[in-house]
Amino acid sequence: MNIQGNLIIFSTDNEERKDVRKLKEKKLQILLDEKNEFPTFQIKDNEYIKRTAEARVEELLKTSKFYIEQLYTWGDPNYYIENKGLTITYLVIINKKNIEFMPKNMKFYDIHIENKENEYVQNIVLSNDYKEIKYKIETIVKRDRENVEYINKLAEKTKITELTAIIIHTGIKRLRNRIENTNIAFSFLDKEFAISELQQIYELILDTKLVSANFRKKIEPMVKKTDKLVKESAYRPSYMYTFNEKFIRNWV
Repeated sequence: MNIQGNLIIFSTDNEERKDVRKLKEKKLQILLDEKNEFPTFQIKDNEYIKRTAEARVEELLKTSKFYIEQLYTWGDPNYYIENKGLTITYLVIINKKNIEFMPKNMKFYDIHIENKENEYVQNIVLSNDYKEIKYKIETIVKRDRENVEYINKLAEKTKITELTAIIIHTGIKRLRNRIENTNIAFSFLDKEFAISELQQIYELILDTKLVSANFRKKIEPMVKKTDKLVKESAYRPSYMYTFNEKFIRNWV
């Protein structure tokens, strides 16, 4: 069986400033090619798959500065096509400032998620200046033996494949899970950042507003204050921070 790898690459960008008194709001993005698919790579015998995935990111974007982890292995025969069986997806987070080259056939898309119909159906819009892709994804609850399984399906035909939609859904769920107990949020930011920028990343991924005082208390062990100031709003300048690597040693 031929096994293929692909990459769901997340990044962020800034919305147009709506209020000069506040930081620019951030938006979550993913990278797709002209066929509305993820970048792929071939998996060969006797190769460490993660290293192959890393090499593909480095080849695409000409940078070694990114976060990567395996997301999922898709073994549903419904998604097998000619010359391809299993698909192994790697999740990548990258700060756009670290991208040194952008392939002409690939573009970042803003991700907009709405829950309008019910808690098991989501309306998704992927958009940029050139294209807009709309679709609905439905979550079906399946009980098998003692297991409760949540199966994601496209609710209607659209411009992307069902597997692509499921990978996006699964990738966002992984971000939400990992942001609570790892340092992945920092991969979206510069090495030095304002606490308000970090809070924006958490709010963007978790899709909820956070109380600033509570957030600062929560992330205090994770950051170190620098002697640099940042002024991005009409309010007084604030200090910039960096990630505290001792935090990793404390929770590993």
